[in-house]
Amino acid sequence: MNYFFKIALFLFSISSYSQSFTEKQIDSLLLPYKKNEPGLSVRVIKKDSVLYSKSFGLSNLDYGIKNSDSTVYSIASIAKQFTAAAVWVLIQQGKLSLDDDIRTYFPEIPDYGELITLRHLFNHTSGIRGYHTLMYLSGFDYDKEYYDNQTVLRLACQQKNLNNKPGDKVIYSNTNYNILALLVEKISGTNLDDFLKTNILKPLKMDDTFVRVSHGDVVKNRAVGYQKNVDTFIYNVTNKLSYGAGSMGSTVLEMTKWANMLNGDVPEFKDLSKFLQTQELLSDQSLAKYARGVMLDTYKGYKTISHSGYGFGGQTQLITLPEEKIAVIILTNLQSINPTPLSYEILDVLLPVKETEANFIEKNSKITHSLKAFIGDFKEVNSDMKMTFTIENDTLKAKGSFGKFPMPLVATETNKFVRLNSQNVKYDFTKTKQADLIIYFGGTPFYFKRANFIKPESVNIKDFIGNYYSEELNTTYNFKIESNELILSYRNNPNIRLFPVQLNEFGNNNRTLYRFSTDKSKLFLSSDGTVKDIEFNKFVD
Repeated sequence: MNYFFKIALFLFSISSYSQSFTEKQIDSLLLPYKKNEPGLSVRVIKKDSVLYSKSFGLSNLDYGIKNSDSTVYSIASIAKQFTAAAVWVLIQQGKLSLDDDIRTYFPEIPDYGELITLRHLFNHTSGIRGYHTLMYLSGFDYDKEYYDNQTVLRLACQQKNLNNKPGDKVIYSNTNYNILALLVEKISGTNLDDFLKTNILKPLKMDDTFVRVSHGDVVKNRAVGYQKNVDTFIYNVTNKLSYGAGSMGSTVLEMTKWANMLNGDVPEFKDLSKFLQTQELLSDQSLAKYARGVMLDTYKGYKTISHSGYGFGGQTQLITLPEEKIAVIILTNLQSINPTPLSYEILDVLLPVKETEANFIEKNSKITHSLKAFIGDFKEVNSDMKMTFTIENDTLKAKGSFGKFPMPLVATETNKFVRLNSQNVKYDFTKTKQADLIIYFGGTPFYFKRANFIKPESVNIKDFIGNYYSEELNTTYNFKIESNELILSYRNNPNIRLFPVQLNEFGNNNRTLYRFSTDKSKLFLSSDGTVKDIEFNKFVD
């Protein structure tokens, strides 16, 4: 046998074994996903090579159709980077500028005394409140009431205040991207779907990717999105037509092409890749981790570009490592499947082992900290979510409102930690005017301040009963007492139990905070960490 042929055969055998081993490792991560339920598609690439591509479960329970790599899923908030790409085209054409005042195009948006530019919309630093949270707080009925991008714009125009001074901090808000979608359509004279197909999707040969801008269109291989309901599954029939922040469909095959573009491997769109990854300086001169439709972060020393998505009937995750030319794409049609932690577990299979867990702990334990400085209670800004830090066996541990067990943390720098078993979750105790603690999940910031929680028995809840009205939400909140508890009712949301948080504050244990003025004449409503201080005034019937 030819010597060189033997060498080639040997190298091929090693490569095949390695790929087979990788496939088996990823298979083991996906064992929980059943064949006869809604599921997911997973595709892992390294530049031009497909390292893994499999689908699990059914795209349609009525007809027993299986998920595949050509199944069209909702990509949810991953859509934001496509909207950003559409704006990039208009900037390239000289029709828009990053520093344009948005009120130039939408003069109906209130003048808050602060300049809001396209840059602020891209990286969620505009301070404009998120419309989903506003609709929830107003008692909007998603099953019966219609809304579209014009509804979103009108709701934004009703708001008398911003969450923050533009450029101060990243507060994720879908409204930013709905406004960008409206801007693309106003300047281009065509809908966002047609504009993207002409300028971005067709050149990338993403022929099955689209924005849903109308009802009733036939979509071949479409996955139905499901929620688990006790021992069965339900799907949602929606008449909403808001888009720009979501409402796109694609496949893992086509998202592979997009991931390669993000990694800089599509010459025609290298400038777009750079544009999407451009970070802006915040007012404190730190870089925003949210760039333009994508989040930038690091994982185990590797730069990452990522975005997740969440909606009725499914979650999504796209993460790339541009230096390694690796991408993991996970699209699901079952809302309870969380693909984000799964994507990092897959990366753990692929990435070269730089150091063992023991070495990681030993190395980082040398970072000197007085752990006692970090213990105590914290509360999320604009939310009632709690976070408590304790020390156990010389290890700092964190437990949040929704956590079952305290999570061990390991120091990485002065005042900075990561979760030992989820290093994409980072804790920064560097105190700023914005927060005493920022927790990053894959780059998305959540802001916390130290808290002094009070005992329920110390609160005279009779002081808080009454009716409060908000012009911004056009909604009345009624507070009453039942069984020695403060109970809130408002449109389509009766009998919500409230719990004392700090002085003159109550929460619903679901990231909504009700803060009363000292004289109880006003209520300031915050929620989800993304909506701050909507004002209500007390009135007498």
